[in-house]
Amino acid sequence: MKMSDKISVTLMFWVSIFIYFLTFTNVYAGVSATFADLILENLQPGGSYNLRKLKNVPFIIQNKGKETVDAKIEVKIPRADTLLKGYEPIPDPSWIVVIPDKFRLGSQEKGISEIIISIPEDEKLVGRHFQAHFNCSGIAIGPPSQLTIATGVETRIRFSIGSMGPDSLLQEKKRKVMYSLNFEFDPTNVNIKDKIELGKKIDLKKEKNVKLNLINKASDPINLTLKAVPYDTSIYGSAGDYEIGDPKFLKIKPEKLKLKGETIEKLKLYLEIPDEEKYKNKKFLFLIQAEVINHVPVEIVSKLFITTK
Repeated sequence: MKMSDKISVTLMFWVSIFIYFLTFTNVYAGVSATFADLILENLQPGGSYNLRKLKNVPFIIQNKGKETVDAKIEVKIPRADTLLKGYEPIPDPSWIVVIPDKFRLGSQEKGISEIIISIPEDEKLVGRHFQAHFNCSGIAIGPPSQLTIATGVETRIRFSIGSMGPDSLLQEKKRKVMYSLNFEFDPTNVNIKDKIELGKKIDLKKEKNVKLNLINKASDPINLTLKAVPYDTSIYGSAGDYEIGDPKFLKIKPEKLKLKGETIEKLKLYLEIPDEEKYKNKKFLFLIQAEVINHVPVEIVSKLFITTK
């Protein structure tokens, strides 16, 4: 069965793997490998895949040092703290075979290995996502009197069986959620002209005539959380001549709500800024966020601009 058209391979970047050893002359050696993170999707139970033939991705190591080294490539089960989100450790490293897995490499010499992935014939594996590591290590070849220490750096391979990978699935789910959602703040920018008193809890709707509505234009209801969040200039752009307001000074009511389809919710805002010198005669920008609950994270925001006395 030809699977090449079903499999997506992402070659992330080249990585250098350095191997240090001690001799009387402090000689240095290094080995490089062709990839640090390889992602495969839609592998099938019972399938066997040669990465080089599949997507022209050979595993190449190179001795970058001046001395000859004995290099070894091992498939490892990753530790729990090294697993990326959505992946589990490969159950058996024998699913992946490296041929050859040992090289004696002179200075600048390269070794090319085939990586074969064989998936057991088990339909229960469909929809699961696995991670495995390659440990590349080397020992310098020198006189017996020399002390040598070999170290290795791990590269990884991630693959999904009968499914897109976790990242692709998340993006697809978010895309579908976005198609079904249609909600917004009105207005998206709230500018309070009256100066705000310090040391007092202010009902902005009642005392400053602030009107902020949340509108669900879709026919289906949505569950939302509402809160003030930190203003991130890398996402929302420059705050101009405003300082970033502390989110804990601003409360939104209700904090959670189920917004029925084709309805409008009038929100209440309560602002309380401490009566301290550093807050006097300042311009602050606050960010109000509404986030969908029980879905892929989707949020909208409204900006609140205020000036203190």
